[in-house]
Amino acid sequence: MKALLWAVLAATGLWTGYWWVGASSIESAVQSWFAENASHASTSGVEVHGIPNRFDLTVNDVVWSDTAQGITVKSPFAQVYAMTWKPWHVIAALPSGQEITLPDQKITVGSDSLRASLELHPSTALGLRETVVEAKALSLTSDLGWTVGVEDARFATLEDPTPANTHRLGVAIANITPAASVMQALASTDLPPKLAEIYLDAHATLSAPLDRFAGETHPQLLALHLTEARMIWGALKFTASGALTARSDGIAEGEIALRVEGWRRLPPVLVALGLVKPDIAPTVERMLEVIAAQSPDLDVINITLSCQDGRMSLGPLPLGPAPRLH
Repeated sequence: MKALLWAVLAATGLWTGYWWVGASSIESAVQSWFAENASHASTSGVEVHGIPNRFDLTVNDVVWSDTAQGITVKSPFAQVYAMTWKPWHVIAALPSGQEITLPDQKITVGSDSLRASLELHPSTALGLRETVVEAKALSLTSDLGWTVGVEDARFATLEDPTPANTHRLGVAIANITPAASVMQALASTDLPPKLAEIYLDAHATLSAPLDRFAGETHPQLLALHLTEARMIWGALKFTASGALTARSDGIAEGEIALRVEGWRRLPPVLVALGLVKPDIAPTVERMLEVIAAQSPDLDVINITLSCQDGRMSLGPLPLGPAPRLH
């Protein structure tokens, strides 16, 4: 019995020692990073708690800035958690009340929950396996007077071992409330006050693994396979699917099939978002009418976005140079 007791005490002592070594290393590494990057990052303090089974890192009064771009991000705190027996899987949480200062405005980020999860492979390379970012009751409020709300948002990636260096990408955003000024501009349409859904399911193939050596290998996007993308806003519905690959110079090649239902509601939306000038909207509508006339259903547009020979076109309409994937 005494031998068992001593064994338990010894194991407890070793585990506690492991926690203290790990916690001290984490705290020292974070403090060193802020010291090395003092020109654009700061904090009022770093703490590690959670003994004996978790590493709970809290960084208080976090400020990050890019003076060249005129961008500053402030957060009251940031928290990162990891189980002591699984340090390659970390969970981060941010509070409501973050501030993002841009050259022309300041945006306050509110939320009921804003969390992220990062899981790596438990190997020396620490390759990326999965990421998840989730937000509940998210709001973006600008000092210019506009507010955008999102009821639920989720972004995720998951490693797909075949082919190599491929990750599945997913985006699901539900019940988006546009700015009041946008809805006022759309008052004459039958669009509801909320976008029901924005959804994406795709696979991205990279030139190198996303691991701790990424700073040396510089992974670049080689191919993007779009299984399904859709946006639903009342009777206005977008869907897309297709694939783009990168030439040796990084220029995109491939096709994306687009389908737009209820397209007559699109020109007012483009005007309300400031993407099209009001005097150009009738021309855009006539152009869309010509494209819709090629479909059996005049309320539906089926068209292909094509990237070939370094040029991009939407159906018969040339759009200019094709984009670069890397």
